[in-house]
Amino acid sequence: MAAAPVVRVRDVTKSYGVGSAKTQVLRGVNLDVEAGELVALVGQSGSGKSTLLNIIGGLDMPDAGEVEVLGIDTLKAGDGKRAKLRNQSIGFVFQAFNLLDHLNVLGNVTIPASFARQTKKDLEARGREALRRVGLADFAHRRPGELSGGQKQRVAIARALFGAPTLLLCDEPTGNLDSETGKEVIDFFRELNEKDGVTLVIVTHERRVSSVAKRVIAMRDGNIVETTDSAIYAEGAGPA
Repeated sequence: MAAAPVVRVRDVTKSYGVGSAKTQVLRGVNLDVEAGELVALVGQSGSGKSTLLNIIGGLDMPDAGEVEVLGIDTLKAGDGKRAKLRNQSIGFVFQAFNLLDHLNVLGNVTIPASFARQTKKDLEARGREALRRVGLADFAHRRPGELSGGQKQRVAIARALFGAPTLLLCDEPTGNLDSETGKEVIDFFRELNEKDGVTLVIVTHERRVSSVAKRVIAMRDGNIVETTDSAIYAEGAGPA
């Protein structure tokens, strides 16, 4: 029997607003993501790709449809079970680094486990290992304000890796980075996928990101309009 997909989305719809201001963002989306895939979601702004990513990660809820992540029906699961899934199995990386200025780098990395029943020593050891993996082992006690944009994004990635996630969800992770730093981050994502087997879903408008994806999914007006194994997505996909 074939293994169940890491992500299974069926007939998912989502709208915002009411009455004349109601906007349909997702219109019956269907999507499977298999274990070990590196998938790029592309499309114009408003196409629904970030909303779909947030629903997969349990950060938002659809109006209708089915969503299963790592075998868990996230719509039927309670808030506690969804939070546990996010904390233990899913990592998030966003365009905005979302670092807390009053904490040092190590504190930002270990914050997902603030309420975990582990010793401070154990948490710090795991945090330092996550920093080592992104090349910032010597930056543990610096503050976010002392870091470059690329370093901040690496801290955000280390925080996402802190819980050893099975699934990594990234929303425009290179959007605030220069081309060279962005390439380094992309190469790191590819290494995570190929060497560690982490499944990645990356929302992007950049060809440099989609060029390393094993599958590129184009969205338009709340629908998936094209999916391809090619590393270069269709010219009509447009910017995010």
